[in-house]
Amino acid sequence: MKLLTPTAPDPEFGRRLRQWRRESEIKQSRLADIVGVTQATVSRWEKGLQTPAPLQIDLLHQMMTRNRNFRLDQAIKRLVIHSRQRVHLIEDRSHRLLCASGPREKEWQRDSGDLLGTSLWRFATPEIAQAEKRLHHMGWHEDQADHLTFETSGRDGPPMPIVDKFILWERFFLSDGTAVRLTTGFDTPPV
Repeated sequence: MKLLTPTAPDPEFGRRLRQWRRESEIKQSRLADIVGVTQATVSRWEKGLQTPAPLQIDLLHQMMTRNRNFRLDQAIKRLVIHSRQRVHLIEDRSHRLLCASGPREKEWQRDSGDLLGTSLWRFATPEIAQAEKRLHHMGWHEDQADHLTFETSGRDGPPMPIVDKFILWERFFLSDGTAVRLTTGFDTPPV
C-alpha cells in the first residue's frame, strides 16, 4: 500500500477559500456540513494551517468554480412544491428536508413546514436504509452515480406514513455547492 505524502498547508488556497465563502454568504459551519468536516477544520484551512484531503480539494474546487444561479435554485424549489407527484428535496448527506410537494405532504399527513431543516433519516424504512448503504459502493458521493431506483415496502402508520412502492433518488448540486437528492415516489417501477 502506497502512503500519501502529506502536503504542506497552502495559505493562498485558504485565502481564496475564505474569500469565496464570504462572497457566497456561506458560513464556515454550513461549508463544514457540505464537505463533511467540522467548522474548526474549515477555519484551519482558511488560516492556511491545514490542507484539505485530495477529495475535499476537488469538491471545494468544484464549488468555488461553479457558476452560482440562485434563480435556478428557486425554480427547482417551486417545481418541487407545485409538483403533482410525491416528491421532496433533501440535502444529500444530512437528509435535511428542503421542500416537499403537496402530494408528499398528503402522504405524510402533515404540513412539511414543521420538518423543514430537520433530518428525515429517522423515518427511513429498512429498504431505504439498505439503499443508503449501497450508495457508497456505487460511488454516489464521488459523482460516479447520480440516480438510484429501489423498491420499498412503505409504512402505514407512525412515525410517518410512506406509500411509495418504488423510490427514485436523483442527486445534483445547488448553486452554493450543496449536494441535494430529489426523492420521487412511484406506485409502479419508473421508466
